[in-house]
This record gives sequence, structure tokens and C-alpha cells, in this order.
Amino acid sequence: MTRLAARFRIPPERLLAGVTGVAVLVLLTAIGATWRADMWLYDRLQAGARPAVDDRIVQVVVDDRSLAALGRWPWPRSTHTRLLERLQAAPPRGVALDVLFAEPDADPDIDRALAAAIARNGRVVLPVMVDGGLGGALPTELMPLPALIDASAALAHVEIDLDRDGVARRAALHAGLGSAHWPALALALRDLDPAARAAVPPWARRAETAKTGPLSPYQWVRDDRILMPFAPPAAFHAVSYVDVLDGSVPASLLRGRWLIVGADASGLGTRVTTPAADDGIGQSALGYHANLLNTLLQDGAILPMPAWQQMLAGAALVLLPVALARPRRRAGTVWSLMGISAALTLLACVLLWLARIWFPPGATLLTLLAGAAILMASRLRKSQRQASSDGLTGLANRFLFDATLAREMASARRSQRPLSLLLIDVDHFKHYNDSRGHQAGDEVLRRIAASLLQWARRPRDLAARYGGDELVLILPETSAHAAASIAASLLDAVRGMAIAHPRSATAPHVTLSIGAATFDPVLERREIDLLKRADAALYQAKSAGRDRSHDASLPQVPPPAPPAPD
Repeated sequence: MTRLAARFRIPPERLLAGVTGVAVLVLLTAIGATWRADMWLYDRLQAGARPAVDDRIVQVVVDDRSLAALGRWPWPRSTHTRLLERLQAAPPRGVALDVLFAEPDADPDIDRALAAAIARNGRVVLPVMVDGGLGGALPTELMPLPALIDASAALAHVEIDLDRDGVARRAALHAGLGSAHWPALALALRDLDPAARAAVPPWARRAETAKTGPLSPYQWVRDDRILMPFAPPAAFHAVSYVDVLDGSVPASLLRGRWLIVGADASGLGTRVTTPAADDGIGQSALGYHANLLNTLLQDGAILPMPAWQQMLAGAALVLLPVALARPRRRAGTVWSLMGISAALTLLACVLLWLARIWFPPGATLLTLLAGAAILMASRLRKSQRQASSDGLTGLANRFLFDATLAREMASARRSQRPLSLLLIDVDHFKHYNDSRGHQAGDEVLRRIAASLLQWARRPRDLAARYGGDELVLILPETSAHAAASIAASLLDAVRGMAIAHPRSATAPHVTLSIGAATFDPVLERREIDLLKRADAALYQAKSAGRDRSHDASLPQVPPPAPPAPD
């Protein structure tokens, strides 16, 4: 990844952010994590733009009034024969008779009369249903009687395609067991008219039949799935079955129309929830088929964008802030770019929807939101770190040192464990700055700070810049002897750097003076000022000649006396 970043001159952290964002987007799209949010937005868009309704679509409804007049359902087949004969006088453009005649009548002449009426009409579409089976039985297709099949103009499936939330938003233009060989009822009805007939839309997908390997002959397969806009249930013309049967409906209302015949009485027929059914009752199966026919007649089908196209479009929008951001650009600008990308995502969704293409924006928006949250957390953590750290040395600053020392003093009293403090001063640092310059002096402080950090390895240890050329090291649970050993090692480490200091009165190289102090709550019951004690020890170290440490908590061994002269 580093080589790729260098090749395209992209900072590695930005390239990593872009790759991670695309990976998250692909995962969210693949598992459909934002499906409900996407469908909520789709429903809102549909609610704001109801489709126009083709007035040539008429529903012939088996309603409560028809049941009261003609008796309990199912009616004798002779009743449907009379209806078809009445319609033949109109005549309609096509009739979808959503009533299944799968079993022969006790009187064969009745079935023959119904087949003859269907044949004379010449424009009747009959339904094919799938029986899922009970008790482990295999699903089967339920079809009309052979004589009725021969007399009909077409057979069509009447499945209502429901989404995962139980709402009908889409339809399969072709479906069937083993292969999608049956057209939808509305598609078969439309294709009865040569002027309205069209090929399968070129944008329709065949996702299921494109799967690797043969499909099971007992698997219900859907192809050419589309999203369709729904009109409210009351938008379509509807007439009562009994009114058509007794001639109360004018022939002009039936002539040249597409008729969909089916049940919509209380407790009879299927009702489905659609984005246009705002009353909580839903639409009947007749309304579903009428909406699909209306969509096909107006060429209003909406194409669901394939997943791979969603991923490509989403990746481009996610990478937009990464591509436009510049190194060291302020966080507000980066967030603005993310906001612009989110706005473009919603704009693309709406524009594509107007062009009858559905681009679900949820995965892209969620990825951008997650990226913005991570960026905000990173910036906040960085600002907190900068607020508590010294910009020159990278050590903790005076504010954090004061807070930590107070906290560790209280902890030492509770735990009865010692707390040690080293106060460190660079000898003759002002002379070094005057002779070598402030940049060289800053570099000396950085090198000494790096050495000091090697002794602040435990989680509670703290190395800080106390002020100017003074550094400090807090060592919780550290005895005076251990602190003295650390101070001696730190002195040796700085001597080993051999940083030349020609204006030092102590040594030809940079040296340190260290004041050490320890608070041992077992030995000291009264309150003490540990910092003040360490400062006094530092003064003693300087007074004794510098380049040394002085521990106020340990007895000081005087230097050995010079040997007596011979």
C-alpha cells in the first residue's frame, strides 16, 4: 500500500482510509444492512409523485354486494360463462380472469360451455398458481383444466412479490417452477393488444437464472424484477361483478378496456400493503395487478440498480473526499467535503429515481457517516493529546504534570506505596542557546526528552516538561533508592550523547543536574510538598558542582577526602 501511495502521490493514511471506506461500503451493500432505510426513502419518493392512471384499466370486482346477490363463493361456473358472454358484447381489449378452475365440474357440459365462452371471447388470460405444499410436500403449479387452457389466450402467474417487510413494491415479470416461463398476469394481458405489446424491457435483470449451476425444478424462480409506482386503491375504475352480469354497466365503460376480474369482498381474496395504501387496509390483489398493468402501459417501471453498480457508484462517492482533501487541510474542510459527498449521494439517488433507476443511498451515506465519526474522534483525541502535551519535546505539559502529581500523591496515601519525583535541569542551557542558537537548543531538549521517555515505561509513569530547560519524571510505586538509580542512569545516558558544549563551566559536553525526592507514606504521616522538596534537591545538586543528582530523601555520602601528601 505504501508503494501504491507513493506511485500516485497519495499520503498512506488517506489511501488506507479510502480502501477501508470502500471495503465497508461493499460489505454493507452485500449484506443489505441499510435495506430498511433505503426502502423508507423509496416510499417517501413514491408518496410525493403518484403515477397517472390509465383510464382503460377497469376492475370487475367480486364485492360484498355481488356475494349478497349471487350467493356464497365459489359461484357456479355457469355464472362466469354468463359474465364472459356479457363481456363479449362489448367487447373489451382483454380480460384477466383471476379465478382458478383446477378441478372439473360434476357436469362436463358446464366446463365445455365455459371453455366455449373463453374461446369465443379470444382475449381471456387465466391464472397459474403455486401450491407450496404441506407436511413436506413438494410445491406444484396449479393450472386450469386442459380444455380451458386450450381455449384461453394466455396463461400467467399471479404471484404478489413481497419485500422482506411484507410490503409490495416490485413485481416479477416472469416466474415459474424450475424456470421463469410464465409471464405476469398484467404482462400477459397487455401483450394481448399488438399495439401495446413490447419485448421484455432491455433493462430487466435475470439474476436468478444467471446463477451458476442448474436450478431445482421445485424452486420458484423470479426474473425481470422491477419496482413499480403505486397509485392509491381508489384511483382505478372499479365496477361490481353483479352489475356487469345484469347489464347495469354501460358497454362504453367496457369497450376497448383491459378488464381484471377477481375477488375483493370481505374475507375473500388477498390484500397487500403497498406504499400507496395509506389507510392501513392495503390494496387487493386486483389493485396490485392493475398497478403493474398501469406501470407497463406507461413504461413507468423502475429498474433496481444491480449490486455491483451500487458498489461502483458508492465507491466513487466515498472516495471523493479522500481524493479532494489535501495534506494538512483543516478538519472542517474535510467534513465539508464529506457533507458535499453525502449531498451528492442523495441528489444522485433522486435524479436516478426520476430517470426510473433506483440507487439505494443508505450504504454510501452510512459509510460517509462512519468516516466522519472516526475523523471527529481522531481529531478530538489529537486535540486532547495536543492540549496535554508539549509541542517541542512531545512530553506531557505542565497542566498534565500538575494533575498527575496530585492524583499520584492521593494514590500513594491510599495504597501506602512510595512516590518518587525527579526534577531535571540542563546545565548552562542559556549559554548553549547563546552560542549554538535556539534551534540547536531545541534539538538538545528533544534528545534529552527521548532519553527520559525510556524511563517512563510503566502505564502510570509520566515524563513532562516543567518549563524552559527543566524536565520532570513522576515514578509511582518507586523507592528512593530506585529513583536514585534511575537518575544516575539518566546522567550517564546524557553524558554518553557527548553533545559538545564549549561554554559549559562544568564539562565540555552537555550535562544534567537532577533533584530527586520521594514520598513514603509509611514513614511520613504529615502532608509534604514533593515538588518543593525535589526543587530543593536540585538546588543542592547545582550547588555541589552540577553534572550530578541529589536525593533529598537519602543520606548524602560526602565525597572521599583527597589523599594525604607523602
